[in-house]
Amino acid sequence: MTAAPAATAPSAAEPERLLIAVRLEAAGGHDARYLLLRWPDWPHPTLLSCAAPPAGEPLALAVRALLDARLRLRLDGEPRAAARRLPVRMARPREGAQGVGWLRPVAARAVGEPEPDGLLAGVEALPLEQALAALPTALERQALREAAALFD
Repeated sequence: MTAAPAATAPSAAEPERLLIAVRLEAAGGHDARYLLLRWPDWPHPTLLSCAAPPAGEPLALAVRALLDARLRLRLDGEPRAAARRLPVRMARPREGAQGVGWLRPVAARAVGEPEPDGLLAGVEALPLEQALAALPTALERQALREAAALFD
């Protein structure tokens, strides 16, 4: 899937972010590795994320630009977005409040060796089970599981 169907495209009333499971394919007899990011002001590893692209903009364009900017990686093939979104409490800056927002798991294969940008403290490349164990919340683990299933 290259973009969310029009019926589920994000709106100001329903903010949506993408949680992107970036997978580096197996090389040299190793398992495929999933990338978890480290931010300087947050002690836990996390998935790559971004706002959902505007309606009509291809998902691949947004994911390709993010992978290049944050990690200097090349997108390999088309990213796949899960049909189901996960509800989450999300800030609504325009309203100055919090409310329900949505996280959509996305699977993206990447090529290259990650080189984190200056805003990131680092990046870890882990097999799926280790990546799941490293994530601090059940919601992030669920998003990674759902995105990983899209690779099959």
